[in-house]
This record gives sequence, structure tokens and C-alpha cells, in this order.
Amino acid sequence: MNITDSAKQKLEVIFQEKSTDSIRFYSVGGGCCGPQVGLSLDRPNEADVIQEINGIKVAIEQEVKGTVAELTLDNEETPEGARFVFIGMNQCC
Repeated sequence: MNITDSAKQKLEVIFQEKSTDSIRFYSVGGGCCGPQVGLSLDRPNEADVIQEINGIKVAIEQEVKGTVAELTLDNEETPEGARFVFIGMNQCC
């Protein structure tokens, strides 16, 4: 898992606004390519894998650990505003 500098900067702003200090990747159900991944500001669960990636505290639900291992989290600016994108997510459906 990687977090780009652009995503890190955006996360740090969100952390200050929301008075939190970490992100969490979790399963939002299955798909044809395996678990689908969600991203939240939730606190880690006891069974989560905790890592620090590019200075960001990251909790990863066990079920999606393999899915997010090769992902890069990036921040993308669009006319509608900024959004986070997963680079490297299988798009097989």
C-alpha cells in the first residue's frame, strides 16, 4: 500500500477538520474480483492491521489486507472538487 504526497496532504487537512489521526480500509462486500474496499475515518478495530504509510496511520481490516497491499491512494482534483482514488484496484466486472 502506498499513499501519495498529494493524498497525504489532503488527509492531514481532513484530520485537522475532523479531529482524528487515521484512516481505515474495510470490506464493503464481495464482488467478482474479491472484496470491495471502503475508506473511512473510523477508529481501528481490534483485529485490524495497523501500519504507518507515508506518515499516515492506516488501519486495514483483515478481510481486505491482500486487496489493498498493491494499491496506491491518491488525491484527484476534479471540477466538482477533490476526491480520493485507488490506483491499482482490479476492475474486472
